[in-house]
Amino acid sequence: MNKISAHLIRWTGSINTTTGSNLVAMLMLLFFLIIGALSVRNQSVTYDEPYHYQYGHNVLTGNSTRFDDSKMPFSALNALPAIVSKALPSGALKDKLSALYPARLMTLLFSILAGWIVFHWSSKLYGPVPGLISLTLYILDPNIIAHSQLVTTDIYISGMVLFCAYWLWKYASTHKTSDGVIFALMLGLAQLAKYTAVSLYALLPIALLVNEQAQLRVALSQGLGSIWRETRRYLLYAIIVVAISILVINLGFLFNRSFTNLRDYDLKSSLFQAIQAKINIPIPTPYPYLEGFDWISAKESTNLGFIYIYLFGNTRFGQGFPGYYLVASLLKVPLTTQIIIITALVVYFSDRQRRKSFLKNEWFLLWLVFFYTIYFNFFYKSQIGIRYYLVVFPLLYVFAGNLFTNWSKFTRTQAITCLALGIFLLGSVFSKYPNYLPYFNELIGNQKTAYKYLADSNLEWGQDTHLLEQFRKDHPRAKKAPETPGLITENATYYVSINRLVGAINGPENYRWLRENFEPVDLLGNSFLIYKIKPAEIRKLCETSTYCK
Repeated sequence: MNKISAHLIRWTGSINTTTGSNLVAMLMLLFFLIIGALSVRNQSVTYDEPYHYQYGHNVLTGNSTRFDDSKMPFSALNALPAIVSKALPSGALKDKLSALYPARLMTLLFSILAGWIVFHWSSKLYGPVPGLISLTLYILDPNIIAHSQLVTTDIYISGMVLFCAYWLWKYASTHKTSDGVIFALMLGLAQLAKYTAVSLYALLPIALLVNEQAQLRVALSQGLGSIWRETRRYLLYAIIVVAISILVINLGFLFNRSFTNLRDYDLKSSLFQAIQAKINIPIPTPYPYLEGFDWISAKESTNLGFIYIYLFGNTRFGQGFPGYYLVASLLKVPLTTQIIIITALVVYFSDRQRRKSFLKNEWFLLWLVFFYTIYFNFFYKSQIGIRYYLVVFPLLYVFAGNLFTNWSKFTRTQAITCLALGIFLLGSVFSKYPNYLPYFNELIGNQKTAYKYLADSNLEWGQDTHLLEQFRKDHPRAKKAPETPGLITENATYYVSINRLVGAINGPENYRWLRENFEPVDLLGNSFLIYKIKPAEIRKLCETSTYCK
């Protein structure tokens, strides 16, 4: 083992150059592309994909009018292959491009770009080897793999938050106009991915001001003239950034009714209606942009359209569980990754030398991680899957690289520990191939019990529908389990989706009889539970309970 660790340290030394690490990073991303492309081939269409795809197709054909609150222009990337196929003659290529698979690959390609920025930023901060380790955490995150395969916007917003943070950090380091313009473009593009990005208009100025607090203190000490000069500088830059980002938003929504007067909006949320009653001005953003934000605000304030939130066998409606995404991460992020991130945080904040660069570098990462962790865990109501929390993952993976800054000075014990953790990570991830959407780490033990911890898009999102269809063909007498039981005259085979069983769709009373009195005999894919029940068991249940009424 000592020889292995020595070889490992020498090998990493050989790639501790920009050219060598870039080549390795490209090979790793190629590997990520292959794994993603292969593992998604036989999955059914998930519940949200058709709507994201349809809106993206609408945008590409000139119509950005809303039919849903959360579908965004970024989905036009997914519809692009189908649009291209329309210009091709009839044939195999035309048919393949118009299918769902190429649309899914567009998300995967974007995720590869995000992975490159994870590597590049970590390399800039900590060196080539730490950059490769950050990239390893990204490409071997089953949640990243799973959502990089789908026609949704969860990976898009995760990537765009990363891009915005990176280019703001770069601008703060260089103060080059080109970096500032690119940041403004990224901020505008982020608004086309998901409404989570609206928060960046507040979070990123705070990040920049805190980063430049020493310069601001000097300005304050020099009197009103200096304060005014700094204020003008920041205001000018803010106006330019907002103007560029609004232009990008308009382009993304095809200038759909831009500058409509606020009084002419059909608003639904009490918040926007209150603003509408007091303000009568043209809005420079497209109508569907503000409209979608209003619809989401209405849903949040009225619980309209919400489903039940499920955690550890309990369901809630209209309110989430404090710490939901921390629990979901504990169960769905590989254990190796969790160990590395926690160790990186502990080592960083206990080492004064490392902390010297905090405001210059890590602040841009951890400020966003801190805010989104607090917001999603304690204020966000729609806790229906870890996919909403993916925005912090790339930022954390960049930060985790700091743990390996002095890799060449690691002791043999440290090197062997890292090697063992890496092997365990590979085993954990590839043991679940090709089903990464329902990935749970080793803390839960048997995958068949995952539904007792989490549900929703953490586990069942329609990806196994094709398996249910085949099961019904092979077992024609199998039936969908009834929501409330009734007497049967022969042995029955029932199937039920996990989300329905746990009450995440229609509430906890439905299927309580099945959930609390019987154990499944099999798991179909990761979405459907199979039960075999005898007439005597139902008869006894009806005699000793009120379920059958």
